[in-house]
Amino acid sequence: MKKLFIKMFLFTALVSNAQGIMVVNEIDTASPENFSTMVNHWMTAVKTGMEIDNMQSYVFAEQGSKKMQFLQWFDSKQAMVEQMDQQEASQEKIWAAFQEMDPLPDGAFEAFNEVTDFRESSVWEYMPELSSIAETWEPLSQEEKDANTYRRIQYISVSMNSDQDFEQWNKDINALDKKLGVSYHYAVFKSVFGAKDADYMIVCVDKSRFDYHKNWAERMNVRTQSEAFKTLVSENNLEKWSVVGEAHWDRVVELTF
Repeated sequence: MKKLFIKMFLFTALVSNAQGIMVVNEIDTASPENFSTMVNHWMTAVKTGMEIDNMQSYVFAEQGSKKMQFLQWFDSKQAMVEQMDQQEASQEKIWAAFQEMDPLPDGAFEAFNEVTDFRESSVWEYMPELSSIAETWEPLSQEEKDANTYRRIQYISVSMNSDQDFEQWNKDINALDKKLGVSYHYAVFKSVFGAKDADYMIVCVDKSRFDYHKNWAERMNVRTQSEAFKTLVSENNLEKWSVVGEAHWDRVVELTF
């Protein structure tokens, strides 16, 4: 587990001066149960050693795979740097807290090393001006947020010099949706580091994969009856960007730190 945070620390110098940074760590595991045990143990020790109540960290299981996604949110580059520095300085306290906790089940640590593989990490800049989350998500209670465990992830690649076109499209469609009364939890992130061929990540939040598809169909029904939507589509060259990957994540609510 220590490797996870060493990797994250190495990214610090690569992050732009953006407000809202998300680090995504992709991890393969043959045993979700063992993974949950180890992550819970380690993160509890980290929080104790660093004396931080909320690490803004979340775990997702990727449907149809052995992948787990470990996300950590930072309010800014400065906050990220400060927390990474603090964690490095707190290693002795973290390990002391780890050793003082109830012992792990026999063989748990060895099993973790055997069945868990840290695949890759990526860093993303949150784009609030392209997203609807601030209006739709933030007002919800924590109970309501916890009930929305599904994430539909789309990785977007844009043609050269087409970033502004893609971003303007998002602004325009969001403004039109607002006029049409279309509301959903939608967040856009721009790649900073480690995203392979993807320039953007789009995250749609819903209660389940079924609910997402049902609500998507309802949104499109409203849009396609709008002449303004048809005009917006006809006036934009949507071939300048494409979906290069999709994933379905389910939040593991009990692994929130």
